Amino acid sequence: MPLRRHALALLLALAASSAASAAISVASDTPLNADAQRLVDSVAEAIMQSDRGDTLGAMIVFERVLADPALSQVPADARQDAWVAAGMTALKSGQQADAERYLRTALAARDDDPRAVYLLGRLQVQQQKPRDAALSLARSLQLTDRFNDDIDVDLIGYLLHQLKDDPATRRTLLQALFDRKWQNKGTEPARLWRSLATLQAEAGEQDRLADTIARIDDPAQLIALRSDKRFDRVVDRASPRFDPALAARRHTDALRVAALLRPEEGVLPVRMADTLLMTGDNAAVIAMTDSIAASVQAQDPTAQRTYEGADNLAWLLSYRAGAQRRLGEMDAALATQTQALRFHDSDAPNTVQHLLLAGWQMSLQRPQQGLDTLAVLPAELGFWEFGRHWLRLIAFRQLDDRTQGDAARDWLLGHPDDADLILLDVLLEENRMDEAAARLIAKLRAPEERGDALVSLQNYRTLPSLPGDAVRDQRWRQLKQRADVRAAVQAVGRIERVDLFGSNPTR
Repeated sequence: MPLRRHALALLLALAASSAASAAISVASDTPLNADAQRLVDSVAEAIMQSDRGDTLGAMIVFERVLADPALSQVPADARQDAWVAAGMTALKSGQQADAERYLRTALAARDDDPRAVYLLGRLQVQQQKPRDAALSLARSLQLTDRFNDDIDVDLIGYLLHQLKDDPATRRTLLQALFDRKWQNKGTEPARLWRSLATLQAEAGEQDRLADTIARIDDPAQLIALRSDKRFDRVVDRASPRFDPALAARRHTDALRVAALLRPEEGVLPVRMADTLLMTGDNAAVIAMTDSIAASVQAQDPTAQRTYEGADNLAWLLSYRAGAQRRLGEMDAALATQTQALRFHDSDAPNTVQHLLLAGWQMSLQRPQQGLDTLAVLPAELGFWEFGRHWLRLIAFRQLDDRTQGDAARDWLLGHPDDADLILLDVLLEENRMDEAAARLIAKLRAPEERGDALVSLQNYRTLPSLPGDAVRDQRWRQLKQRADVRAAVQAVGRIERVDLFGSNPTR
């Protein structure tokens, strides 16, 4: 499965949405006097200036118009449009204080204006006020569905991560998305719905659970539901409906149809390749990426390719590399993964693909190659900083450089929130089995971490470990067999045999 991506830099540099822009117009059926007509015309001019990209010029016009005493002669609907348009333009131009002032004025006049509520939510993301932003966006969803297409999964992921200690607000946002039948580029965001189901179960909202789970048919999320005793009342584990292997086939078929109907959605083939790897259909992944690989092979092997949608191509190449590795073609897999580095949506290096290649190089016990791969990445990786330190830990352990290896380990252990995804492996690498067991048990006891912990513990189909992973994978299997871990699992869930590959195919 693809590594989680958090486009925080993009989220914090938001531009106002096209849907919000289209929602704003200045019109009135009432005849206007000369002063009022002048102001209405000026607002229309400012909106056109903003649409042309001249946001600063538009703001000058808005400031003059909205401070004019004659504004009181403009009909209420047109005044409302003007305040919202001014707020949107200030948001686009990065003038946060003005944006908030204009939007608050619009909401003081009409607190159920969905445009103002939505734009305020986007502003609050920029202001790093995640709770306020989540509540505003939830309120806008409750008022209208017109902004559904502007709300993307990275934005939701950012807010949920920031609100990890505020389950009530997360539940409010997810419930609003669910009630509006929001989808992630035409597909059900099953992981979000599983998060909602977890929050509902913990809040005692048993009457809503069945409806939420009815929209979950992703195999990975079904594994989580089956393994967690909180969902036993609504999940029939004997039913084909909740069979993960059957769900994987349904999921693949649905994605294949969706990709044919919406070829512009480049992420759909990526999701299909991901699911095919879960089922072990490596030949199908090779076949669906043959033409892409041939095209890439014909290009300059050193040229960087930066364009919208290039990340999707990088992921398809990465999944092809995964299939080649599973078929025993390790040299071809490394060459394909190296090609994936060249493709990215932005001018910066493709961080995730570099981390994946470096990870394979460490797994093959080629630490200096892995360090060379990491060396081209920028000084600041944001969310992915934990990945760099984890790979440096492995590389320096393999090079027997205790000083730098310990420095990488200490960074990871000193940043438990940032490195949460990898800390258990850090403890396994260090052979600190009692601490690893304590950490895993704590996750099983934590209501909202339990699902992912249980998913990791299921008995999946596996591949032989690569040399650099073998000891750590063996320690993982030992950890699963400890009496204290087994007792913790039994208290809240179960471990089953799953006829699919998990996110780590060697475990």
